[in-house]
Amino acid sequence: MRILVITFSRGVNPGTFIQAFGVQTGLRKIFPDSEIVFLNFPDFKRGNQMARSGKISIKTYIFQKGAAAYRMLRYKMLEQKYFIYTKQKVDMFNYDVTSINFIKSYDLVVIGSDTILEEVTGSKGQIGLNWMPLNVPKVYFAASASPANFEVNQDLMEVASMALHIGVRDDLTIDLFVNRLGLSKDMVLKQPDPSYFLDLSLFDLKPKHRNLFKREERYVLYNFNSGFPYRKELADILRKLGYNVVSTAYNPYADICLDKLDAMEWAGVFRYIDLSVTERFHDSVFTLRNCKPVIAIDWEKKRFSKNGNSKTLGILSDYGLEKYHVNLKEYEHLDIVRKLILDSILIDRDSIQIMNNKYIDYARNLLYVIKSKI
Repeated sequence: MRILVITFSRGVNPGTFIQAFGVQTGLRKIFPDSEIVFLNFPDFKRGNQMARSGKISIKTYIFQKGAAAYRMLRYKMLEQKYFIYTKQKVDMFNYDVTSINFIKSYDLVVIGSDTILEEVTGSKGQIGLNWMPLNVPKVYFAASASPANFEVNQDLMEVASMALHIGVRDDLTIDLFVNRLGLSKDMVLKQPDPSYFLDLSLFDLKPKHRNLFKREERYVLYNFNSGFPYRKELADILRKLGYNVVSTAYNPYADICLDKLDAMEWAGVFRYIDLSVTERFHDSVFTLRNCKPVIAIDWEKKRFSKNGNSKTLGILSDYGLEKYHVNLKEYEHLDIVRKLILDSILIDRDSIQIMNNKYIDYARNLLYVIKSKI
């Protein structure tokens, strides 16, 4: 069987690589002899990453971009090692007959995971290949449309209904398929992020990085982009509470910057930290998978749905930890975050592990449900 995967996998976001690696790992469990190829397409989400926020210094900007450029080289090495990409590059929203015939040559198209469904149409108004409007065997594989702030129509409903399996990653996307597109609840299954297919023993730091973590000290993973208005203030609060502040991207307010790790090393950081305070979805996932507490903070409007929901809130809610999600809109809310950090010590780690095991078992069992539909 020839399988074409349509998902994000490139760039310097470790969660992007890890989820793609998880998709491939899951597919190999049920189709071990298949040819699995990732579609080569322009990243329609990336935008202008070279722009500098007016709130950071030129020095910080240079350090950030220097570290990101180095990580990019390391990530490309991982991509070459683990993934096969199509030689043909296909524009998701401006495709032609040649691209259509190329995609139709595959036996199965797998869409997801990640927020691959976040965009629907391009400038010409045609539904994007990320939704796969072509008449081909397709499955949605832990796909997400979060925050799903777009308009829907009958054409999109018909495209979605043609899928052999609809597995979506979060309640926001379930709501989109069921309540807005009108599909039957029985057709739409909640499917865990594919990183749950990955054994944590695959991931670790090199000795020189492991040695930065001392047994007698406490460490918090602290990841926010440079536009976060309280990046310095919240880092100072964490230090006053006795934590060493660790970032996996360049952050002038961190005590330890592990800003040159590749994605596999990034996933190894979580065994050495005691807590995460982060805006990143996969930071939250891997913190929980390592049975550590996380304070998940949303602050950018574009990450929220119209009703205030988000993918980070979704993952914490699945663990019964929605209390530890914060919509940080005002400086005064930092006191709320401080109290949650203190309360996080009381989180029952055994309960987190029980949920981890449920997620892993369900994700694996769902693979065979998918296989039975193909």
